[in-house]
Amino acid sequence: MTTLRRIEALSFPDAAPAIVAGKRPELRWLAPTDLYVDATYQRDLSRKSLTLIKAIYKGFAWNRVKPPIVVDEDGRYHVIDGQHTAIAAASLGLPELPCVIVEAVALDERARAFVGHNSDRIAVSGFAIYKALRAAGDPDALDVERVCARAGVRIREFTQSCVLSVGDTKALGLIRALIKRRGVVKARKVLECLAKAGLAPIPGSAITAAENIICVERVGVDLDVLTVVIRTDGEAGIAKARGKASADRSPVWRALMARWLRRLDQEMVAK
Repeated sequence: MTTLRRIEALSFPDAAPAIVAGKRPELRWLAPTDLYVDATYQRDLSRKSLTLIKAIYKGFAWNRVKPPIVVDEDGRYHVIDGQHTAIAAASLGLPELPCVIVEAVALDERARAFVGHNSDRIAVSGFAIYKALRAAGDPDALDVERVCARAGVRIREFTQSCVLSVGDTKALGLIRALIKRRGVVKARKVLECLAKAGLAPIPGSAITAAENIICVERVGVDLDVLTVVIRTDGEAGIAKARGKASADRSPVWRALMARWLRRLDQEMVAK
């Protein structure tokens, strides 16, 4: 089901509105090899830049294109933003690329425009990308969604004011890696164990500790017993593991795994 949110104006009582000046931008189709980059204020191509250009080159599609922002200086087109897209388009041999032409006659204007285009943006979070991939039917994203749903785990972003519930976690990257390493069945067992133990939230250290117990240290462990151990140790146990890890300068998950293994062995002896 598609959820649409209309663009609406906001009010900013504590901010003076900008005086909209200058010539309106226009769209032109230009040959990417007719574009220039001014090294006075533009960055050189770093290894990260080359990686980005290669990714655009491999996955180029018109519905993904962000038109470069360009200044027309007497017929010579200076790229203010979007040189990576332009280089990828040139590398693909595309004859034309849509470009947004803006007015910035002086060098300092172009430099300020460059800073603005690279500063006035919000980095897209991994969670937002995951949601988009899930909506697009990406198999890996759907695996994450299904495994978490069956395990009683909810991936979400945390804020200072949010109320956390049992099974909540922000460890998206860890869960994605867990599924790739162990498969969907074992990943579900790991997450389900932590959710049933009542952790709110489930920290990444707990996921890694439980994974290593279930998949490495105690293969075939009784998951009900492990769940009881984790629930009994509780948040206080996680806090103590953090303290020990800090003192020992070791990963928190190792300290937490050691605590749970000791308690697990005690439970099994008692049985």
